[in-house]
Amino acid sequence: MVGRGTLIVVLGYTILFGLTGKYWTRVGNNSVENFLQYYNETTAHSIAVSAANLGGNRIFLNQATTRSFAFSGSMSGGQYTVTVDSIGQHTLRMTATGTYPPGGSEGSITDTVRVQFGPRYFSTFGLYTVTMNNISWDTGDTIWGSFHSDGTFNVEGRPVFFGDVTCKNGIIGGGTPVIYGSYQSGVSIPMPATGVSDVQSAAATGGALINNPDNPAPFDVYLTINPDTTVTFHTSVSAKDTTIAMASFAPNGVIFVNNGNLHVHGTVSGRMTVAAGGSSSTGFGDVYINGNVTCNSDPRTAVNSSDMIGIVAENNVWVEGDNEYLGLSPISPIANPFIEAAIYTQNGTFQCYYQESEQYKSLGAVHVYGSIANNYLGVICDPTGTYGYKADYRFDSRLSSVAPPAYPVTGTYSILSWYE
Repeated sequence: MVGRGTLIVVLGYTILFGLTGKYWTRVGNNSVENFLQYYNETTAHSIAVSAANLGGNRIFLNQATTRSFAFSGSMSGGQYTVTVDSIGQHTLRMTATGTYPPGGSEGSITDTVRVQFGPRYFSTFGLYTVTMNNISWDTGDTIWGSFHSDGTFNVEGRPVFFGDVTCKNGIIGGGTPVIYGSYQSGVSIPMPATGVSDVQSAAATGGALINNPDNPAPFDVYLTINPDTTVTFHTSVSAKDTTIAMASFAPNGVIFVNNGNLHVHGTVSGRMTVAAGGSSSTGFGDVYINGNVTCNSDPRTAVNSSDMIGIVAENNVWVEGDNEYLGLSPISPIANPFIEAAIYTQNGTFQCYYQESEQYKSLGAVHVYGSIANNYLGVICDPTGTYGYKADYRFDSRLSSVAPPAYPVTGTYSILSWYE
């Protein structure tokens, strides 16, 4: 009986270990297969991400000419492809794939990364200038938002910059700027020759293009922006005011005065861009701000405000101050003007009119909440600060991601979305 019992026990353990051994063998095989699956997936994903970075690098290195291209290659024992397509004006879509092991192999995995690139608008700068016009930042100056000079970065004392600073030709002067952001020299972002003409094209194809009927005779348009989404305007040719809804006057929100000047003030509801073009030799292509330009929903307190305006000039944007000469009322210059706008001057500057006379004293500050991009830094007061305005320029953070309609672009791209 003992021998038979022992035999039964031995047979039982043999059967048990055989079954459990088969189980653990299967578990081990599954673990290896799972590990290989995970390894293949993560490797394919890493190849796709790396390929996307290669494609992005090619876009950023060839921004002026990039439209559509494709390339492929091998990496980390696998394969990758990159395809870039133009899906609209200034917008690119990149699709990058990574395959591991190479296509056709058993267990081959393909992963995809999709990236969309959009234009970088000049409105993304707190302040942009092609040249500093022999002006230097000094102690007491504070710049909000990113700053770029496409020449030298002139510094005396300890000015403060709340944003990234880039320049083409490095720092000159004896100052030490305080920069709460990054600093990089050797960066060139030239002002394009087509910035204003692109706005004109947008006005001609879906906005309001106001042509000088007697070019090259003087021509001025006087525009009041009303908070009820209408505008009121007259011209130096026809003094009768016309009030019309923006939706019918300029459906895409773009108003352009061709071969003339624009005088503008008012309260903006919605998104719009106003502009003036023409040769400086004929006195055209200037925008005169002859009163406050504000948003109906104030972006300084309403961070989700959708009201926004771009002010674009082929030559200069002025804070108008010589109304007596212009035959306008009131004669006195504007005190403490508020301008909530993205301002762009292609060949000139943003500046304030002043004279060294009593009525130009104690005008306060010109308050700009938005962005300023100009060819050179403009003057807003006399060297002593007695006549004219002080500067209070603040960046509207909404402009980091949203721009007024048809606003000029830098010709460079930024990443709008990255999906893995």
